[in-house]
Amino acid sequence: MNIVVIQSDDGLRRAFTRSLSDVGYRVSAFGCAEDFIEATRPINPDMLLVDVNLPGESGLSLTARMRRLQPRIGIILLSERDRPSDRRDGYEMGADIYLTTPVAADELTAVVGALRRRVAAPAASVPDFRVDLNTRQLHGPERSLPLTASELAVLVALARAPERRFEAWQIGAVLGGDESIASRNTINVTIFRINQKIKEAGAGERGIRAIRNWGYELTIPFGIDG
Repeated sequence: MNIVVIQSDDGLRRAFTRSLSDVGYRVSAFGCAEDFIEATRPINPDMLLVDVNLPGESGLSLTARMRRLQPRIGIILLSERDRPSDRRDGYEMGADIYLTTPVAADELTAVVGALRRRVAAPAASVPDFRVDLNTRQLHGPERSLPLTASELAVLVALARAPERRFEAWQIGAVLGGDESIASRNTINVTIFRINQKIKEAGAGERGIRAIRNWGYELTIPFGIDG
Protein backbone atom coordinates (compact mmCIF):
# COMPACT_ATOMS: atom_id res chain seq x y z
CA MET A 1 0.00 0.00 0.00
CA ASN A 2 1.25 3.48 -0.94
CA ILE A 3 0.79 6.13 1.75
CA VAL A 4 1.57 9.83 1.30
CA VAL A 5 2.25 11.95 4.38
CA ILE A 6 1.73 15.70 3.85
CA GLN A 7 2.82 17.34 7.08
CA SER A 8 4.41 20.77 7.55
CA ASP A 9 6.16 19.92 10.83
CA ASP A 10 9.51 18.29 10.04
CA GLY A 11 9.61 16.24 13.24
CA LEU A 12 6.08 14.89 12.87
CA ARG A 13 6.63 14.17 9.19
CA ARG A 14 9.72 12.08 9.97
CA ALA A 15 8.00 10.32 12.88
CA PHE A 16 4.91 9.40 10.83
CA THR A 17 7.07 8.21 7.93
CA ARG A 18 9.23 6.06 10.20
CA SER A 19 6.28 4.52 12.06
CA LEU A 20 4.47 3.55 8.87
CA SER A 21 7.60 2.36 7.06
CA ASP A 22 8.51 0.16 10.03
CA VAL A 23 5.29 -1.86 9.62
CA GLY A 24 5.76 -2.34 5.88
CA TYR A 25 3.97 0.52 4.12
CA ARG A 26 5.53 2.37 1.17
CA VAL A 27 5.64 5.99 2.32
CA SER A 28 6.31 9.26 0.50
CA ALA A 29 6.43 12.50 2.48
CA PHE A 30 5.98 16.16 1.60
CA GLY A 31 5.96 19.41 3.54
CA CYS A 32 3.09 21.04 1.66
CA ALA A 33 0.32 20.30 -0.82
CA GLU A 34 2.18 22.05 -3.63
CA ASP A 35 5.22 19.76 -3.31
CA PHE A 36 2.95 16.70 -3.51
CA ILE A 37 1.09 18.03 -6.55
CA GLU A 38 4.29 19.04 -8.37
CA ALA A 39 6.18 15.81 -7.63
CA THR A 40 8.10 14.89 -10.80
CA ARG A 41 7.52 11.17 -10.11
CA PRO A 42 3.77 10.52 -10.32
CA ILE A 43 2.54 8.92 -7.11
CA ASN A 44 -0.64 6.90 -6.86
CA PRO A 45 -1.45 6.93 -3.14
CA ASP A 46 -3.89 4.50 -1.60
CA MET A 47 -4.03 6.70 1.49
CA LEU A 48 -3.18 10.27 2.51
CA LEU A 49 -2.20 11.59 5.93
CA VAL A 50 -2.85 15.32 5.67
CA ASP A 51 -1.95 18.10 8.08
CA VAL A 52 -4.89 20.53 8.32
CA ASN A 53 -2.62 23.56 8.81
CA LEU A 54 -0.44 23.31 5.72
CA PRO A 55 1.35 26.35 4.32
CA GLY A 56 -0.13 27.42 0.99
CA GLU A 57 -3.11 25.27 0.09
CA SER A 58 -4.81 24.06 3.26
CA GLY A 59 -5.23 20.44 4.23
CA LEU A 60 -9.02 20.82 4.01
CA SER A 61 -8.83 22.10 0.45
CA LEU A 62 -6.46 19.31 -0.59
CA THR A 63 -8.71 16.73 1.06
CA ALA A 64 -11.78 17.93 -0.85
CA ARG A 65 -9.93 17.92 -4.17
CA MET A 66 -8.36 14.49 -3.74
CA ARG A 67 -11.71 13.05 -2.69
CA ARG A 68 -13.21 14.27 -5.99
CA LEU A 69 -10.27 12.92 -8.00
CA GLN A 70 -9.96 9.55 -6.27
CA PRO A 71 -13.23 8.72 -4.50
CA ARG A 72 -11.86 5.48 -3.02
CA ILE A 73 -8.69 6.94 -1.53
CA GLY A 74 -8.30 6.81 2.26
CA ILE A 75 -7.78 10.22 3.88
CA ILE A 76 -6.73 10.84 7.48
CA LEU A 77 -6.69 14.46 8.61
CA LEU A 78 -4.32 15.42 11.43
CA SER A 79 -4.71 18.56 13.52
CA GLU A 80 -4.13 20.02 16.97
CA ARG A 81 -7.67 21.40 16.81
CA ASP A 82 -10.26 19.26 18.55
CA ARG A 83 -13.44 21.32 18.49
CA PRO A 84 -16.56 19.60 17.14
CA SER A 85 -16.78 22.24 14.40
CA ASP A 86 -13.21 21.45 13.28
CA ARG A 87 -14.00 17.75 13.07
CA ARG A 88 -17.23 18.46 11.21
CA ASP A 89 -15.36 20.58 8.65
CA GLY A 90 -12.86 17.79 8.11
CA TYR A 91 -15.51 15.15 7.51
CA GLU A 92 -17.51 17.45 5.25
CA MET A 93 -14.41 17.95 3.08
CA GLY A 94 -14.12 14.18 2.61
CA ALA A 95 -11.88 12.87 5.40
CA ASP A 96 -12.43 9.31 6.55
CA ILE A 97 -10.79 9.88 9.93
CA TYR A 98 -9.91 13.03 11.90
CA LEU A 99 -7.03 12.52 14.35
CA THR A 100 -5.81 15.06 16.86
CA THR A 101 -2.07 15.41 17.39
CA PRO A 102 0.07 14.39 19.11
CA VAL A 103 -0.81 10.79 18.25
CA ALA A 104 1.05 7.69 19.46
CA ALA A 105 2.77 5.52 16.86
CA ASP A 106 0.74 2.43 17.75
CA GLU A 107 -2.54 4.35 17.49
CA LEU A 108 -1.54 5.76 14.10
CA THR A 109 -0.67 2.36 12.67
CA ALA A 110 -3.89 0.87 14.10
CA VAL A 111 -6.00 3.60 12.48
CA VAL A 112 -4.18 3.18 9.15
CA GLY A 113 -4.72 -0.58 9.32
CA ALA A 114 -8.46 -0.17 9.95
CA LEU A 115 -8.85 2.32 7.10
CA ARG A 116 -6.85 0.07 4.80
CA ARG A 117 -9.71 -2.45 4.82
CA ARG A 118 -12.11 0.14 3.39
CA VAL A 119 -9.61 1.25 0.76
CA ALA A 120 -9.29 -2.35 -0.42
CA ALA A 121 -13.06 -2.69 -0.98
CA PRO A 122 -14.32 -3.16 -4.58
CA ALA A 123 -14.63 -0.02 -6.68
CA ALA A 124 -17.97 1.38 -7.77
CA SER A 125 -18.18 3.61 -10.86
CA VAL A 126 -15.29 5.37 -12.63
CA PRO A 127 -15.05 8.59 -14.69
CA ASP A 128 -15.05 8.45 -18.51
CA PHE A 129 -11.37 9.47 -18.60
CA ARG A 130 -8.78 7.87 -16.36
CA VAL A 131 -5.02 7.56 -16.04
CA ASP A 132 -3.44 4.31 -14.88
CA LEU A 133 -0.07 5.01 -13.27
CA ASN A 134 1.05 1.38 -13.27
CA THR A 135 0.51 0.75 -16.97
CA ARG A 136 1.06 4.40 -18.00
CA GLN A 137 -2.19 4.31 -19.97
CA LEU A 138 -4.76 6.97 -20.78
CA HIS A 139 -8.24 5.39 -20.81
CA GLY A 140 -11.12 7.13 -22.59
CA PRO A 141 -14.61 6.15 -23.75
CA GLU A 142 -13.36 5.22 -27.24
CA ARG A 143 -9.89 3.78 -26.70
CA SER A 144 -6.83 3.51 -24.44
CA LEU A 145 -3.46 4.99 -25.36
CA PRO A 146 0.07 4.78 -23.91
CA LEU A 147 1.63 7.86 -22.32
CA THR A 148 5.28 8.81 -22.12
CA ALA A 149 6.72 9.51 -18.66
CA SER A 150 6.58 13.27 -19.34
CA GLU A 151 3.00 13.15 -20.62
CA LEU A 152 1.94 11.11 -17.60
CA ALA A 153 3.61 13.50 -15.14
CA VAL A 154 1.98 16.60 -16.67
CA LEU A 155 -1.48 15.03 -16.94
CA VAL A 156 -1.44 13.78 -13.34
CA ALA A 157 -0.16 17.13 -12.06
CA LEU A 158 -2.92 19.02 -13.86
CA ALA A 159 -5.59 16.57 -12.69
CA ARG A 160 -4.55 17.14 -9.07
CA ALA A 161 -4.01 20.91 -9.30
CA PRO A 162 -6.47 23.43 -7.81
CA GLU A 163 -9.18 24.02 -10.42
CA ARG A 164 -7.06 21.75 -12.67
CA ARG A 165 -4.84 24.72 -13.54
CA PHE A 166 -1.06 25.16 -13.52
CA GLU A 167 1.13 28.13 -14.34
CA ALA A 168 3.65 27.59 -17.14
CA TRP A 169 6.61 27.57 -14.73
CA GLN A 170 4.92 24.78 -12.73
CA ILE A 171 4.58 22.66 -15.87
CA GLY A 172 8.26 23.33 -16.53
CA ALA A 173 9.09 22.16 -13.01
CA VAL A 174 7.09 18.95 -13.53
CA LEU A 175 9.09 18.33 -16.70
CA GLY A 176 12.32 18.83 -14.79
CA GLY A 177 13.31 22.28 -15.95
CA ASP A 178 12.35 25.92 -15.61
CA GLU A 179 9.95 28.02 -17.65
CA SER A 180 12.69 29.35 -19.96
CA ILE A 181 12.53 29.77 -23.74
CA ALA A 182 14.13 26.36 -24.20
CA SER A 183 11.75 24.57 -21.88
CA ARG A 184 8.76 26.43 -23.32
CA ASN A 185 9.19 24.48 -26.53
CA THR A 186 9.24 21.23 -24.53
CA ILE A 187 6.09 22.30 -22.69
CA ASN A 188 4.26 23.16 -25.91
CA VAL A 189 5.19 19.87 -27.57
CA THR A 190 4.17 17.86 -24.48
CA ILE A 191 0.81 19.65 -24.19
CA PHE A 192 0.15 19.17 -27.92
CA ARG A 193 0.84 15.43 -27.72
CA ILE A 194 -1.37 15.00 -24.65
CA ASN A 195 -4.20 16.85 -26.38
CA GLN A 196 -3.88 14.60 -29.41
CA LYS A 197 -4.15 11.50 -27.23
CA ILE A 198 -7.10 12.85 -25.25
CA LYS A 199 -8.87 13.56 -28.53
CA GLU A 200 -8.11 10.06 -29.86
CA ALA A 201 -9.39 8.57 -26.60
CA GLY A 202 -12.81 10.11 -27.23
CA ALA A 203 -12.87 13.75 -26.14
CA GLY A 204 -15.01 16.13 -28.18
CA GLU A 205 -12.94 19.08 -27.05
CA ARG A 206 -9.34 20.00 -26.43
CA GLY A 207 -8.36 18.40 -23.14
CA ILE A 208 -5.80 21.02 -22.11
CA ARG A 209 -6.27 24.67 -23.03
CA ALA A 210 -3.67 27.40 -22.86
CA ILE A 211 -4.42 30.41 -20.68
CA ARG A 212 -2.75 33.37 -22.38
CA ASN A 213 0.31 34.74 -20.58
CA TRP A 214 -0.32 32.46 -17.58
CA GLY A 215 -0.43 28.70 -18.01
CA TYR A 216 -2.72 25.75 -18.75
CA GLU A 217 -6.05 24.24 -17.69
CA LEU A 218 -7.23 20.64 -17.91
CA THR A 219 -10.82 20.96 -19.14
CA ILE A 220 -11.87 17.31 -18.60
CA PRO A 221 -12.07 15.64 -15.15
CA PHE A 222 -9.70 12.68 -14.91
CA GLY A 223 -9.71 9.82 -12.44
CA ILE A 224 -6.35 8.44 -11.34
CA ASP A 225 -5.77 4.84 -10.45
CA GLY A 226 -3.01 2.28 -10.44
